[in-house]
Amino acid sequence: MPSNPWPNLAGLPHGASAALAALHFRNPNLEDLARLTDAEWRDALDFTDRSQLTLPLRASPARDAMPPWAQERTDASAGRNLERLLRVEALYRALDAQLRAAGIDYLALKGLAHCPEFCATAAGRVQYDIDLYTPEECAHAARDAVMALGFEPLQSMERFSTDHLPALIRKTGWEWRGDFFDPEIPIAVEIHFQFWNQRMERLRAPGVEEFWPRRVRREVAGVQMGALSQADALGFASLHLLKHVVQGSARPFHIYEVAHFLEAHADNLAFWAEWRALHSPELRRLQAAMFRLAREWFGCRAGAVAEEEMERLAAATARWFEEFATSPAQRVFHPAKHELWLHLSLLDSPWDALAVARRRLLPISLPGPVDAIHIPESELTWQRRLLSRARYLRHVSRRVAHHTQTLPGVLWSGVLWWWKPQALGGEFWKFLGAAVLYNFALFVFVLLYNLRLLDLGYREDFLGIVSSAGTLGCVAGTLPAAALARRFGLRRTLLATIAASAGIAALRALATGRVALAALAFVSGVVFSGWAVVMAPAVAGAVEEKRRPAAFSFFYATMFTTGIAGGFAGGRLPLWMHGKQPALLMAAALAALALWPASRLRLSAHAPRLDKPSPLVVFRAWLKQLGTRRKSIAGPTFMLRYLIPFAIWNLATGSFNPFFNAYFARLGYGSARIGAAFSTAQLAQVATVLLAPLVFRKAGLVNGIAWMMAAAAGGLACLAARPAGAAAAAYAGYMAFQWMSEPGLSTLLMSGVEERDRSGAAAMNYLVMFGAQALAAAVGGAVVNRFGYGVALAGSAVLAVLSAALFQGLLREWGRPVTRQAPVAPINSRAQGPARTL
Repeated sequence: MPSNPWPNLAGLPHGASAALAALHFRNPNLEDLARLTDAEWRDALDFTDRSQLTLPLRASPARDAMPPWAQERTDASAGRNLERLLRVEALYRALDAQLRAAGIDYLALKGLAHCPEFCATAAGRVQYDIDLYTPEECAHAARDAVMALGFEPLQSMERFSTDHLPALIRKTGWEWRGDFFDPEIPIAVEIHFQFWNQRMERLRAPGVEEFWPRRVRREVAGVQMGALSQADALGFASLHLLKHVVQGSARPFHIYEVAHFLEAHADNLAFWAEWRALHSPELRRLQAAMFRLAREWFGCRAGAVAEEEMERLAAATARWFEEFATSPAQRVFHPAKHELWLHLSLLDSPWDALAVARRRLLPISLPGPVDAIHIPESELTWQRRLLSRARYLRHVSRRVAHHTQTLPGVLWSGVLWWWKPQALGGEFWKFLGAAVLYNFALFVFVLLYNLRLLDLGYREDFLGIVSSAGTLGCVAGTLPAAALARRFGLRRTLLATIAASAGIAALRALATGRVALAALAFVSGVVFSGWAVVMAPAVAGAVEEKRRPAAFSFFYATMFTTGIAGGFAGGRLPLWMHGKQPALLMAAALAALALWPASRLRLSAHAPRLDKPSPLVVFRAWLKQLGTRRKSIAGPTFMLRYLIPFAIWNLATGSFNPFFNAYFARLGYGSARIGAAFSTAQLAQVATVLLAPLVFRKAGLVNGIAWMMAAAAGGLACLAARPAGAAAAAYAGYMAFQWMSEPGLSTLLMSGVEERDRSGAAAMNYLVMFGAQALAAAVGGAVVNRFGYGVALAGSAVLAVLSAALFQGLLREWGRPVTRQAPVAPINSRAQGPARTL
């Protein structure tokens, strides 16, 4: 059981920390309350008023530690809340009668429906609104029925994506007077049409749709009305708390309510058996995160089943509670967004994580109204409107300052949260050091090698042959490299690959004859396939299984950075080394330096057991399996429709990519400018690949891919015009859009075939891609040599446009958005966009 975290907690004023410490279930601390000064007591009660904890504090033994004036103040607050409670109960009864008369079935959420499960008595909680749920098709009818009681929707809230319609309020003319227990505060009504907004939070909660069929009847405010079953009430309360926690708007009372429920039902074995049987593992996981928060804050007990679910939380989620469990209370006094890391730890998709991080760190929506919302339009004078707008502008400026102020701190806290427990180990860092040296050298070599061939008098037709030979070598070397890894183990294969690559690179830098250059290119491709085979298993073998996702993320991010640095340094190396050949030999030497960290690795001496066979083996098996089912397939298969435009797309890109450095050299660019253009394009690729999911959500998968191909074709067309001053920008745009389509192509391929066919489809994709690129390099070089870059790039642009058109024409069926029966009227005014997303 966690100890009381609140006494003298850094980041909280003494009054607030003392009040929270007194509400701990296992180890309540009253000594800090007894030591508070009157000023600190006022701060404490101001905090509990805002946090809705004043009434629970008054009902606890903490009341005896209050000075007389504080007791009087809390007693007065309780008295005004009792008067308010009578009005809330009257409104419940009026709403029930109105909805019954309209024939609308509903259930009550939260509020009085939580008593006594989540709070001892109705008088022990303060309530500002009434939440009702009705199925989506009845939501607008329920709203209209409530509006007949004198309510109207809160304006300017339609644009916010929530799980309920805009709040309904009565414009009584009331204005805020600093009293959280004011009986005159108008009671809002919210009509919910879903129990969880998965689209907003990006967290799956399967099974919440079953809450409605499992509803029960119970007495609320003296009348029988629909309510959630006991297990589902806990589920909804936990999801509601989670929503506010990850959005940075959680109130301590919501956490206290969950803690109260857990404490009261800790020994109820029948309840926990039912809870586990009714709720899916994903839904239990989200609830368990909030159980852990309640336990960390208030030290409540939880049933054995709940304890098991908390133990199953991911390591990253558990780390968040170790580091930031109390941050929702501290953020009131010290702005922060530590809850972002909890949210990310619960997500499964990196694209969802990116979308959530963007929304939380760089929000683009303006806040809703904050002043004069209860004053009728007829009573708003121009002076009052001006004051309201001034207060809104002040609120917006404060929010902007808040987001700006918290950004550096939350990013740094995220780095520490992620980095501290990773402990990737020395083996990983040794391999990463070898990978950085090896790939840095290869980036430099690729950047400069064609320029060296141009200096030797070769033209693009021969450059294409060399590039094609290297690509074919990669394909041919895959099977032997995998066999070597199985036979001799990862470490020996890695050392042999690095040593051979360095030696071949040196020979390629020294060779001048056509046959030798082409043969060495093929051998270089064969050798490089060894790196492709051992890279992923080496990373996996260097770290524990639970740390592999973090290791791979960090590894690939480092490789992106290495590419940018390699392009920048490679462009300047000929100036420093007084020639391209010495620079290429230096790149070979840098590759050889990778032997030092690689030789210190202690990877398994035995070959890893590879779960997947080589692409060629898988492809042959897939073709055989496909042949047995061919008779049952009517018309062109997905793979045929996919591979035709995919092959054309690789012909388009493969006919220029191998010659980018020669292209810029023909324009008069020096090696330094070519390196800068290459690095800029690499950076653009990183940015656009991260933005790709947003495009696919807006346009749909197939349309998004086609648009990106068309945009890349535009970049090729710009390059065909040979704009000397803007060539680098055109190249960066072309490369960005080319790689932006990659996540969509991979997703489309895996979504378009059955699960049993995915390995074979991936192998087919691999062979078509490299085959088309090898052919395109040879043909593209010949075309450039005979007709020039303008004609060749124009042809590449035409092929890219053709591939975009064929993707839309042949794969329209697989890119059509998923539709469903529309409700009577839209729930909000936001454009929903295609439902087919990454």
